[in-house]
Amino acid sequence: MKPDKVYLSLTMLLIFTTISWISSCTHQADITNIPEVCFGDVLNIYAAKCAIPGCHDGTGETELILKEYNDIRNTVVPGNSDASMSYKAIITTWGENRMPPDQPISQESRTIIRLWIDQGARDNRGDHVVCPISNPTSSGSGTTF
Repeated sequence: MKPDKVYLSLTMLLIFTTISWISSCTHQADITNIPEVCFGDVLNIYAAKCAIPGCHDGTGETELILKEYNDIRNTVVPGNSDASMSYKAIITTWGENRMPPDQPISQESRTIIRLWIDQGARDNRGDHVVCPISNPTSSGSGTTF
């Protein structure tokens, strides 16, 4: 076999192996046994970190207001946090799309938002859902924003 063909064969094998390895590295967490996240907790995070004066409260960024359920719901894809605009912005670590730009949202708060989106992004405030994060009688001490 000629050296050119050997190099080509090895290169093709390496490319095929790399593509196969990368495409097999997917993980979908099983969230079926996790209690439903309360939208009230999600709204508190958005209010504290996004809908602050001069930002997404309507006084600064007027094209993207994040103060109410419908505002926030329009920036997510229920059941798919990876395709949700506002979630992608809060997990971005650098660049102009990183939100909030001055200080990242805590890991706990990002997890709450991700679970809420992946669970369907419902406004469940009137559903008598027990909210362990915001409920002061629960064992949790509260959400860290």
